[in-house]
Amino acid sequence: MERPKINFASENFAGVQGELLKALIAANEGVCPSYGNDAITRSAVEQFRQSFGEDIEVYFAFNGTGANNFGLSAVLQRHQSIFCTDVAHLYVDESTATETVTGCRLYAVPSVNGKMDAAGLRRSIKRRGDVHHPQPGAVTLSQPTEYGTVYTPAELRAIKAVCREQQLLLHVDGARLFNAAIHLNTSLKDLCRDAGIDVLTVGGTKTGMLFGEAVVFFHPPAGNAYVYHLKRSMQLASKNRFIAAQFECLLRDGLWRGIARHTNELAQYFARQIARIDGIGGVASVGSVGGGSGVDGVGGTGGLSITQPVQTNAVFVRMPAELYRRLQGIAYFYWWNEERSEARFMFSFDNTKEEVDRFVRDALAG
Repeated sequence: MERPKINFASENFAGVQGELLKALIAANEGVCPSYGNDAITRSAVEQFRQSFGEDIEVYFAFNGTGANNFGLSAVLQRHQSIFCTDVAHLYVDESTATETVTGCRLYAVPSVNGKMDAAGLRRSIKRRGDVHHPQPGAVTLSQPTEYGTVYTPAELRAIKAVCREQQLLLHVDGARLFNAAIHLNTSLKDLCRDAGIDVLTVGGTKTGMLFGEAVVFFHPPAGNAYVYHLKRSMQLASKNRFIAAQFECLLRDGLWRGIARHTNELAQYFARQIARIDGIGGVASVGSVGGGSGVDGVGGTGGLSITQPVQTNAVFVRMPAELYRRLQGIAYFYWWNEERSEARFMFSFDNTKEEVDRFVRDALAG
């Protein structure tokens, strides 16, 4: 019997994590008020306050694109602009949704290892007060980035300083926020509220939920219209309890920590195994592991090389096209940058070391 292919493509290929599925089943008992006016939603919001700080408002959305665009549209006006990196998911993989929903112009800031720095952001802000030009409104960062790299609290504070100087709001797309917190060994409050974030998208789907994301507004002004923007963005769920129940489960006893730690460690393990491969077109090369910094991305002259620092649950590997095609029969994964022959491997809650070992063994056997 043919063995099923391994999923190294995306957390979206995975099913629902077991504890979260139980939470969904429990939430399915009985009836309760709709549109978030229920005890489960109130409990989930309380868990957010315990994790992120008291002075917040929390809203739930169906998907990541909807959550990002709801959060940004709620705090911006249509004549403004949003600064992001040149590889940001919101810029590259959310089609024209952001500009359509917010009415704002997106400007890409050059990145290194997927990250924006404060100096690059400052250079990109131009023509303030010019009626012919969109006016700067917000910065959006991915935490971790599309390359799995992580902004430290110090780096976030440096970018926030530019935001204060330029009167910009700071939004963070935290589709894999929990992985970043585990890498940094810090609390969610320290990483988000204390680093100066104004609006935060918290990913649920990529953590193992069936569906659902959350949007957190820090220090919300009195009399805000956020809930009306949620409805306008078509993200107000009638059966909101099913999104809220999963987040309540994730946050209540630290389930998110175990999931994020598992997937981060699998990425490190995978990178070490790739580094040891010899005989399938060359030798992979990675840097040292230690100090909590992860595996350092380096070049390498062989057939395989790790191209980005391995800090969360993603590993980027340069490989020959022939090898890529052959390994497609073993696992789901895909080119990230075909021109650079760079493939992405992403690790989900249900991946195992045995799958990594099988992948490496089958690759060597080819």
